[in-house]
Amino acid sequence: MALWRKFVVVGIGALSLLGASAVSVGAHEGNTLIEFDSMTPVGHPPVTERGIPGGGAAWSIVSGTGSVDRQGHVSVTVNGLIVVAAGKNPITPFQAVVSCITPAGVVNVETTGAPASLAGDSTINATVDLPHPCKDPVVFVGGSPRGSFLWFAMSTAEDED
Repeated sequence: MALWRKFVVVGIGALSLLGASAVSVGAHEGNTLIEFDSMTPVGHPPVTERGIPGGGAAWSIVSGTGSVDRQGHVSVTVNGLIVVAAGKNPITPFQAVVSCITPAGVVNVETTGAPASLAGDSTINATVDLPHPCKDPVVFVGGSPRGSFLWFAMSTAEDED
């Protein structure tokens, strides 16, 4: 009987730890819609992703990181986002688009512009009105050189282990 009680106590303790870790993970991730630490540049020929055309030429990127919280705060930093053939960035400002899957289809919301250097460096901090729900979010960085947004790099989904 004493051995049985030890198993019950150990089982309850293990479940308590598991529940506590699940709560802390949920609290940490509860406000973050998407967080990424890499971005994929548009290639050649450029492709359309989620209704957004690619930026006309092949682009390359050194690094791209960012996050979007559930209140719509967008924070993205790109370094070295340039047109391959030109060896520089010809577009300023850069903008971000948060693309969401909703019951009505794809909804894309665009930030205001942020300065971008010839070296392709930019930090975008803005707030957008996100649709609800916003499933499978993807963040695009690009510009509107002819009045319509074109993407130059998109967030890379993190593998879930």
